[in-house]
Amino acid sequence: MATIQIKSIGPIVDTGIIELKTVNLFIGKQSTGKSTLMKICSHCRWVEKLLSIGKRKNGTSSIYLYTHYYRFVQELIKFYRFDPKFFSKDSEIVYVGDSFKIEFKGDHKANARIEPISDASPYNARLSFIPSERNLISAIKGIESWYRPKDFDLLFNFIFEWDEVRESYSPTNPLPLVVTPDMEFFYDNARGEQIRLTSQNKEFSPFYASSGVQSALPLEVMINALTSAVGTKANMSKSDLMDIVSSLLEDDSDINKVVTESKLSKNLMTYQGAVFFIEEIEQNLFPESQAGLLRHIVAAIKAANGKFDKNRSMVSMTTHSPYVLSALNVLMAASEAYAIDAEATVRIVPEEYILPKGSISAYYLTPEGTAVNVIDSEIYMVNGMNLDTVSQTVEEDLDRLNDIICQ
Repeated sequence: MATIQIKSIGPIVDTGIIELKTVNLFIGKQSTGKSTLMKICSHCRWVEKLLSIGKRKNGTSSIYLYTHYYRFVQELIKFYRFDPKFFSKDSEIVYVGDSFKIEFKGDHKANARIEPISDASPYNARLSFIPSERNLISAIKGIESWYRPKDFDLLFNFIFEWDEVRESYSPTNPLPLVVTPDMEFFYDNARGEQIRLTSQNKEFSPFYASSGVQSALPLEVMINALTSAVGTKANMSKSDLMDIVSSLLEDDSDINKVVTESKLSKNLMTYQGAVFFIEEIEQNLFPESQAGLLRHIVAAIKAANGKFDKNRSMVSMTTHSPYVLSALNVLMAASEAYAIDAEATVRIVPEEYILPKGSISAYYLTPEGTAVNVIDSEIYMVNGMNLDTVSQTVEEDLDRLNDIICQ
């Protein structure tokens, strides 16, 4: 299980140690650091992936590159569009992953320290940060042709990923959409992205779809395509493969031994997991659709983890929605009930949505810049008081107004 702690970066003062489990939920008011936390987690995971596959540049190893030239923090700033002023001499990141430990201390001109974790087995995983701006994929025609940022950034990368994964679904192999069960998505070489109304056998561009469909569509496509890729051959160039061999040779000059390291080779040359970071999962969706989408994501992650003996797929999400939190609590209750009476539990919550107890974490980002674990360990549920305090205020105001009305 990976952990991360962040200090003095942007609105974050000190998160304490955050455990990154199979499903992670971050809640809190605007500008309290939810996206900052997610972006730093994503960056650490991405760097760990490059370190794991031995990615090189001009013959220089990734460990050297990311511990020199301020590369770790400079890439974080440029790719995730951070203000350099977010960082100071007191800034700190301590990430302990599956294969590497990354420590960063200082401002935007400081270097990171990276150490391999002893006895760890590096692996290759698909990784995707799905931003809140994801609906631009559908809402703006041909966005990939005009969005050209000065620096390669998060949104451009998402557009690039979208161009790759959308072709996974064809007119004869469409993807049924969870948020709108009568719709399915596919990509046509001549017409581009298309949505088919199954009940009416009509087809149209997502450009004409509702805002909810435009927001959920790229999320669903990305989740399905990348979790389905787990267990398949990793998409690597010849130079990537040479990087792997070269990194192994650094520790052992016997090429025959390197070639016969089948377990390690399989971990690196086969996708062992899919890792997602999703901003505002509920965006533009009806409460019922929010719950359905959350369940679908959990099922996809569980299915991906079921392909191997280690849980290397995970999803982290930010939300402002009490409905997402309630849906997650149902799944957490199902985890407990399943251990007591599996047969009765699956009649209420299908088994594909039920994770082992302890697979879910939830943190509240406070206005003071800290992170609070909001899972009640006694009843294994997320405490929603910090998210839905407005309901209590509304009820109190209604009671007082009704007292006036009923005089």
